[in-house]
Amino acid sequence: MSKNLFPFPFKQQLSKPSTWLFLLTTILLHIFLFESASWKVSPASSESDIPASVSVYLRPETIEDAPAPNAPPSVEKAKTSVTTTAPVTKKEVPSLDQQTDTKPEPPQQESSTTETNNTTTETPVIAESTANPSDGAAMPEFSFKFPPPAELQMEVSYAKVNDSPTTGVATLTWERDIEKYKISIEVGINLLITKLNLMTITSEGYSDIYGLMPVVSHDIRRTRAATAIHFNHKDKVISFSSSNKSIPMENGAQDAASILMQLAAIGAANKSQLEVGREFSIQVAEGRDATPFLFRVIGEEEIDSKLEPETGKLTTVHITRPPKPGFYNSQLDIWLAPSLGWYPVQIRNTESNGTITNQVVTSIKQNIRYEN
Repeated sequence: MSKNLFPFPFKQQLSKPSTWLFLLTTILLHIFLFESASWKVSPASSESDIPASVSVYLRPETIEDAPAPNAPPSVEKAKTSVTTTAPVTKKEVPSLDQQTDTKPEPPQQESSTTETNNTTTETPVIAESTANPSDGAAMPEFSFKFPPPAELQMEVSYAKVNDSPTTGVATLTWERDIEKYKISIEVGINLLITKLNLMTITSEGYSDIYGLMPVVSHDIRRTRAATAIHFNHKDKVISFSSSNKSIPMENGAQDAASILMQLAAIGAANKSQLEVGREFSIQVAEGRDATPFLFRVIGEEEIDSKLEPETGKLTTVHITRPPKPGFYNSQLDIWLAPSLGWYPVQIRNTESNGTITNQVVTSIKQNIRYEN
């Protein structure tokens, strides 16, 4: 079988040397072509293998890490990266949140500095409002200690120049509890069996760090309609029922009745507050206007008084309010008695035409209870 494997003509061709040379050449050519083909394919395959492995296995990491180095070039880019990459797939959100927690630190610092700047700009405003004397938060000029409730009986004289004086009587009632107070001054004349009231001035309100704080003051007279003065402490305005006029209210503003006990409380708190030569201003509302009363301390004076029956003399502290052109033409003098609880024991008003109204305390009855 092996001998007849190839036909005879084919055997003759194999016996020729040219045939073997052709076969050898053909085999070598195929080997050369095969090797050259492997040289061209192997580099291309190696280059294609590298990116294939990178693209397949490293793509998730490059997507997460790639924006990280490109995000911090500027604060604005960081902000845009946060806003644009936030709506990515749910798997990538936690990694982006970590990046936003670290990257946007500069804008957070900017916002914190602006907040601190806002606080620093607000602080001077508060300091300025506290230090402003016209503001409600300004500290008071005096300390106060109010005398006990009492009823003061007074003799009144009204004398014009070159005319006989007219006499009368008056009662000053001072009532106060922990917060509220009420002052009433009634002026009239004694008849045979009764008293005829000619004028009644009342003041009601509270007390605070500025002393008495009037809320309303009434002026009732026989010869004219009653009037009222209202103190709006919330809006810091004084209004008058007799007119549409309203005036800004200063701290410690008083009325014609409360000013007497306000001065008494200043002296009772500390006598040095009424040292000789001291001047101070208190806004007082009366009639249809409210003006600053400029007081000046004259000093100690000894006056005639029925309150000292043995000697008839009483040591007092004299305070005056001189006339002020354009505001008030009369002079007001008040005498306080330190030995009697600093109650006002004499009040005198001298008008520009020489008319004098004088009120002298003849008796003091304390422990008057305040009734609501």
